[in-house]
Amino acid sequence: MKKVNYTFSTKLTFDNYVYNHSFALRCIPPECEVQHIISCQLDISPFVPTMQTVDAFGNNVTSGYLKSEHRFLDFEISGSAEINSAAERTDFMPCYAYQSKYTKPDDALRSFYAEHKPFCLSEDVFERTAYFSGKLSEVMKYEKNVTDTKTTAAEAFALKKGVCQDFTHIMLSILRMDCIPCRYIAGLACCDGETHSWLELWNGKSWIGYDPTNNCPVSDDYLILSQGRDFEDCAIDRGVMFGAYTKQLQLISSYLTLA
Repeated sequence: MKKVNYTFSTKLTFDNYVYNHSFALRCIPPECEVQHIISCQLDISPFVPTMQTVDAFGNNVTSGYLKSEHRFLDFEISGSAEINSAAERTDFMPCYAYQSKYTKPDDALRSFYAEHKPFCLSEDVFERTAYFSGKLSEVMKYEKNVTDTKTTAAEAFALKKGVCQDFTHIMLSILRMDCIPCRYIAGLACCDGETHSWLELWNGKSWIGYDPTNNCPVSDDYLILSQGRDFEDCAIDRGVMFGAYTKQLQLISSYLTLA
């Protein structure tokens, strides 16, 4: 078990004024078996009243509405938590057994799975996950700015390049082809100045965390912010607004350090 301090901030800047801006944030870490949230403070600018709810996947959702014109939205969380990755999480949902929007395999992904499946002799789901992750790390290269948040597992696998979101989506696709229920996790990791993503696989009794980007099991150095079938269920911020803007600039920084 580790006690950690965490901060996560996002600055959204629009190139023109927007208004009637409704937003939903999934950035407050949930209280669960593997993490006890000691403290958490959320600051939003411009100031706006918010409502707290919990979605179907167990994520904390902060909703707000900015009626007047503005050109930025900043939010930051900070606090401390105790993490025990060895604890058992049991919140299973049947939907995690099926392919989702971002994980649907194409012929290339199906061929990759079919090529390596005969050589994965273990029936243990964790060992199978580690095996497929190792094979994926042999062909995938971590590279920024070649994919974006809309890139699917099939598209990233075709490039053989991507970031943590892409590695996670590809592994979710492979594991679901292997009949292993699994889910997408968005969160923070030590020594990483950005948000991170990894997966949890279901062993029949509880969830086990695995990081396919770094090809290693999840440890007490990981803090969960949100979870779901894929990125779409876990996006840290989503919004709908009116205005003449054509693009937005998003700056993200995060820290997870030992307390």
